[in-house]
Amino acid sequence: MLRSTISVFVLSFLLLLAGTAAAQCVPDPANSTCVLTIVDNDACPNTFPPNLVWCPAGDMSYFQIEVTLKDVTGAPCAFTDVRVSVDMSGQAAVAGNNIFGCGFDAVGHRDFSLTTDANGKAYAKFWGGGCGCLNIRYVATTVGFVICTGQADFCVKSPDLNGDGVVNFFDVFQYLPCLQSSYSICCDYNCDGVVNFFDTFQFLPHLNGNHNCVGSSLPYHACNASFQCF
Repeated sequence: MLRSTISVFVLSFLLLLAGTAAAQCVPDPANSTCVLTIVDNDACPNTFPPNLVWCPAGDMSYFQIEVTLKDVTGAPCAFTDVRVSVDMSGQAAVAGNNIFGCGFDAVGHRDFSLTTDANGKAYAKFWGGGCGCLNIRYVATTVGFVICTGQADFCVKSPDLNGDGVVNFFDVFQYLPCLQSSYSICCDYNCDGVVNFFDTFQFLPHLNGNHNCVGSSLPYHACNASFQCF
C-alpha cells in the first residue's frame, strides 16, 4: 500500500514538473511561424488562382492555419496556449447568393483557442459554403503578444451553391441550370471545364446527407483584381 502511494506521488510530481516546464516556454515571434494552406480533398488540380471546393459539413477541402511556436533557442513550445483570430469576407459569384463561414459570426469573425502539441504545433481548421471569392485575414497571439499575422485571397465553390450553410433543394434549383447549360464555374466540382454527370455524382452525396453547419453569411469583400474567380 505504501509503495503504491509513493508511486502515485512520484508520478504526480513528474507530471507537475512537465507542466511547469511547458508553462515556462516563452514563444519567440522571430522563430515562430504561421502558415495558411488548403487541405486538398477535392478533385480540382492545384492551379492559380488558389481555389478549393468546400462543404458546410467539412467533408471536402478546408482551410488550415498551422501555428508553430518556438522559443528564442528554436526549441518547440509544447503544450502552450495560442489564440488564432480569423476574419473572412467575400463576394458571391451569383447575385443574391452569399459566401458562408461555418462557426463565424455576422461580421465574419471566429476565434480559435488552441494548445500546441509536443512539436509546438497547433492547427486552426475552418470551412463553409457558397461560390465566389474569399479574403482571409488572421492573427495568432499568445501570452499577451502577437506571434504572426497574414492574409490571402482564394476562389471557392460548394454544393451549397447559394451559401446559406445547408445543401438542400434550393441548391438543386441552382444546380440544374448549370447541368442543362453544361457549364458554370460554381457547379464544375472536378474543374474539367464542363458540368455533367461526374459533377452530379459529387453533388448528390452532399444533398442526400443534408450537409449543413451553424455559422453566418460573410460580409462583402470585392474580388482580388489580380485573378478571376468567376
